[in-house]
Amino acid sequence: MEDVQAELQRFKRDTAYYEAHYEELLEQYSEQWVAIYNQQVVGASPDFDQLLDDLEARGVPPGKGLIEYLTRKEEIWILST
Repeated sequence: MEDVQAELQRFKRDTAYYEAHYEELLEQYSEQWVAIYNQQVVGASPDFDQLLDDLEARGVPPGKGLIEYLTRKEEIWILST
């Protein structure tokens, strides 16, 4: 249980890092997938699968990092009933 709590706390810190550095990350990695682990950018690629391959090659567990796509393009959601 302690491992789960520690992992949740680490992920929470990674999320806070992402939010605090969003603008600079967007400037540097626009139109790319970015992986954050232990409050560091550990990978970036415009191709999601390539990012996962890069993370695996570096020994970073892709399922535990925060992965987000950074874009300045406005997303349009169409909801229907």
